[in-house]
Amino acid sequence: MITCKQFPGKTFNSKEEVFKHLRENVSKIIAVKKATIHKSFENGCVFSGFLLKEDGNIGKVGPQMKEDYIYPVINTTRYLDMHDDAHFDGIWNKSVKEQNGKIFYVTDHETKIDSIIAWPEDVNVMVKSVPWSFVGKDYQGNTEALIYEIPKDKLVHEGAKKIIEDKRPVQNSVRMQYVTIKLAMNSTAKEDITYKEYYDKRINEIANKDVAEAQGYFFGIEEAKIVTEGSMVIRGSNDATPIRQKDTVAVDDTTEKIEPPVGTQAKQSIFSNLKLVR
Repeated sequence: MITCKQFPGKTFNSKEEVFKHLRENVSKIIAVKKATIHKSFENGCVFSGFLLKEDGNIGKVGPQMKEDYIYPVINTTRYLDMHDDAHFDGIWNKSVKEQNGKIFYVTDHETKIDSIIAWPEDVNVMVKSVPWSFVGKDYQGNTEALIYEIPKDKLVHEGAKKIIEDKRPVQNSVRMQYVTIKLAMNSTAKEDITYKEYYDKRINEIANKDVAEAQGYFFGIEEAKIVTEGSMVIRGSNDATPIRQKDTVAVDDTTEKIEPPVGTQAKQSIFSNLKLVR
């Protein structure tokens, strides 16, 4: 028997039966995905890393990272998450242009005064290409990372500053809403020709494509928009350093392999007893 996350509690006799149910319900599934405000740490696609590529030049880390700045990586592309969604390169381009200077950096996705780490005027939002090894994954090639560049002297949350200084194992997450979604299915049915064409077009871009190939389908996210903030969060099974600084970056490829996430991250606050200071 086969299960499908899009139809909880239901089992299927074959992939073809799964494809049929996806085809018949694709409009409803996409409508729900678009209507939902997602937090990427809940989707299992939160990574950590740092700015590496600038003007097509990979490997020159130092010149790209400014002294006395932090570089939280908020989200990355080309990875199939636990909700069968794969973000693709270019997903953030429109939103970054429209919202740069309007996005908060906060704790635990809380939009409260005492949860603010940095105010929007101090958060430079950008998209850069980084190799998978530098975001804790043992895959070939690069991923597009949504990165915040923030001056250390503009961090207003005492607890967050201490965590950054101590290099605690925290991660980052984006609050987002999907704009453009496409269903991909490895189906031979004539009714699914469009879904098959999209599957063939995108499957080799997914770093963990073995997961997509095993289930035979995924939802490609071509565009999403940032909603208000990106967050510092905890993920207990990940001990990689999530926030990069110029004086802590290694230039060789020795990042420890970290297994892909297998479940929803627990919402565990690390800030409940910390206060905001300016």
